[in-house]
Amino acid sequence: MHPLSQSAGYAILALSCLDDPGGEPILVQSVAEWIGAPGPYLSKVFHALGKAQLVATKRGRNGGVILMRPAREITLDMIAGAMDGEEWQSSCLLGLATCSDERACPVHTFWTEERKRILNELVTTTLADVARFERTHRLVNTPTAG
Repeated sequence: MHPLSQSAGYAILALSCLDDPGGEPILVQSVAEWIGAPGPYLSKVFHALGKAQLVATKRGRNGGVILMRPAREITLDMIAGAMDGEEWQSSCLLGLATCSDERACPVHTFWTEERKRILNELVTTTLADVARFERTHRLVNTPTAG
C-alpha cells in the first residue's frame, strides 16, 4: 500500500531539481522533461507547492521556480502535506469508512504502526537527501538554469 499520491511523488522529484534560495530559477517545463512528467500537470503541482510556501515563482526573462528555503529544511512530510493533506495518516488500509481503535478492522493495529513508521521516515528525510540520492543514482538529470 502506497500512502502518498502520484502528485506527491512528482512534487518530491521536481523539488529535488531546484536550487536553494538565491540560486537560479528553473523553468517548470524543463523540470517536467527531466522527471518525465506532463508539463501542465506539473504546473498544477508547483501551484500547490507555491500555496504551501515551498517554492517561489519568478515571471519573465530568466523566470522559473526556486525553493523558498534550503532543501535541508524541507522534509518529505511537508511536501506530502502540501499535495495530499493529512488524510492518509488516519485512513483505513482496507478503505473502510468506520475504522478506529473502538471499531477496528482486521488490520487496524498493523496499519496504525506502519503509518507511524512511514510518517517518521517522511519527517526525518529531507529534500536534500532526495536530491543527493537522485544525483548519485542519476534517476533525474541534474538541471541547469534556463
